Amino acid sequence: MREAKKTGMTKRAALALLVCVAMFAAASCSKKAEEPSAPAEQGKKVIGVSLLKENDDFYKTLKKGLLETGESMGYEMVILSADTDEDKQDKNVDALLLKNPAAVVLCPVNSKGVHAIIKKMDAKGIPVFTADISAEKGGVVSHIASDNYMGGQIAAERMAELVGKGGLVTIIYQPGPESVAARVKGFVDKGSELGLEFVKDAAGQVMQYDGNDDQQKSEERAKTAIAGNAKLAGIFAANDNMAAGAEAAILGSKRTGIVLIGYDAAPMAQKKIDGGGVWKADVMQNPFDIGKITVETIDKHLKGEKVEPVVGVAVGLYDGAK
Repeated sequence: MREAKKTGMTKRAALALLVCVAMFAAASCSKKAEEPSAPAEQGKKVIGVSLLKENDDFYKTLKKGLLETGESMGYEMVILSADTDEDKQDKNVDALLLKNPAAVVLCPVNSKGVHAIIKKMDAKGIPVFTADISAEKGGVVSHIASDNYMGGQIAAERMAELVGKGGLVTIIYQPGPESVAARVKGFVDKGSELGLEFVKDAAGQVMQYDGNDDQQKSEERAKTAIAGNAKLAGIFAANDNMAAGAEAAILGSKRTGIVLIGYDAAPMAQKKIDGGGVWKADVMQNPFDIGKITVETIDKHLKGEKVEPVVGVAVGLYDGAK
């Protein structure tokens, strides 16, 4: 009897112990379920970015400015590229929203159409900033970019110096980005003021040949402009990729008196200009500073400080190594 009683007490003790363990485990699990999941990179705020592209020197340098500045200020930088595709930029933003970003930076593929993408962030209360290229509509806190209109004016001033009053010039551009539109407008406005003549269409409007930010297509468009205008004296290309195409067209035509001015002053362009060929000058941007100032502007906003709706970054002219 004593042995049976001892065994019974042992079973009761074991059962009690199991109950206690189960209750402790349940309490522990409940506590874990109530705790929020760990934020990205141990509490770092995320800044999400959708670049227009990242396959040229300008955007590579802009990305570097964003990344280095953001990391030095303690942010996790998530940077994607839209590769000049509106649908891909939309998908970029969907991916960034999964990171629960504190802010999002867009370099819009299409300044007009990007408002639909911006609405996604607005709906979640995420502040949106644009860099290099602005959005025509949508709730953007601040736009950080070169003064592209002024850049176009600078290009026109140099073109007028090189081809003279009455010189016939044309433009290779890319439709869509507001930054390119501002460059072209600055070039046309200042060029008209300085007496440049522009290739015009049948309706009397200034011709703008669509190079679509593609070197081969820009070469084809420049060939068309050169073949159709015997007195053509100059070409303004709205970025260096398109300028490289225009240069190939000029050299292929043997009309090496045609002056070429580009925009961005990437290392490749500077080397061409230094060589003393048809490529005479470039408007010089500071893409690293655009990236740097964009992150600094975001940081101020997140700290509750007032930021300007437009933050300009200085431009200049590169016309050869001094």
